Amino acid sequence: MLTGAVLCGTAACTGSGGKSGDRSGASESINATPVAAVQQAVAKGAKLKSVSYRLSGTIPGSGTVEGKVSLSLRPRAIDMRMKASGGKEEGEFSVRLVGGAVYLGGGKAAAASMGGKHWIKFPMKRKVSEGAGGFGGMQRQADQDPAAQASLLPQSHDVKKVGEETVDGVRTTHYSGTVAVADLLKRRAAKSPLDAKRHQRVVEQYKQLGVSKLNLDMWVGPGHRMLKFRERAQANQGPLDLTIRFLDVNKPVTVQAPPASDTMDLGQKLKEAGRLRG
Repeated sequence: MLTGAVLCGTAACTGSGGKSGDRSGASESINATPVAAVQQAVAKGAKLKSVSYRLSGTIPGSGTVEGKVSLSLRPRAIDMRMKASGGKEEGEFSVRLVGGAVYLGGGKAAAASMGGKHWIKFPMKRKVSEGAGGFGGMQRQADQDPAAQASLLPQSHDVKKVGEETVDGVRTTHYSGTVAVADLLKRRAAKSPLDAKRHQRVVEQYKQLGVSKLNLDMWVGPGHRMLKFRERAQANQGPLDLTIRFLDVNKPVTVQAPPASDTMDLGQKLKEAGRLRG
């Protein structure tokens, strides 16, 4: 599922209306500062090595969720601990991405249906629908590119400064905008700090969810740091409404695979089933 942006860094304004010699019209210069702010924030976010954040909101098919995520982008690793209610994935869950494998933990509920084992393992290259069952949304969560998701906001035609707001006791500037997924599929923003492959991948993920329009908000605090991000949309399975509050950036993230004795290897099980059918 979608976590929204993992993004932090500068979102500095570039002036209060442009130079007198600027060739842009008055209506364009009004939006110049908000657009520049989110573009700079996205550029910084694309270079992050790691980040930790709190996540809360509604995920299509998973209901209401809340939790904490520690994410390393280079190398790719994720440690996510979530609580979900009102959807297919009711209860407490953990997701770990280690190397090329995803580990999904469901506590006692999972152990009851997996011979006492608390974790299920399958390779990232395997399609979510192949045996993932109710854990499919959680695997998608581990396979996201948050910086690419954040990069969609400056591609909006209506990026604007909403105002000054307080987030967790800190004064911030709130920016917002909407983007049409169909438009994003046709083009890649010239100023995007991400390569075309990353851009295309994240847009396709929204398309697969049945999202046609995204409403995106970001809050930037002192030191030009992104403190909060929110994304809203209507998907095939219901509303998507996620809010992220950022904690730490560029700090070491160490993720260990669960003990093999406590893990069901789905990839191995499917291979064994294939041999039996053959």
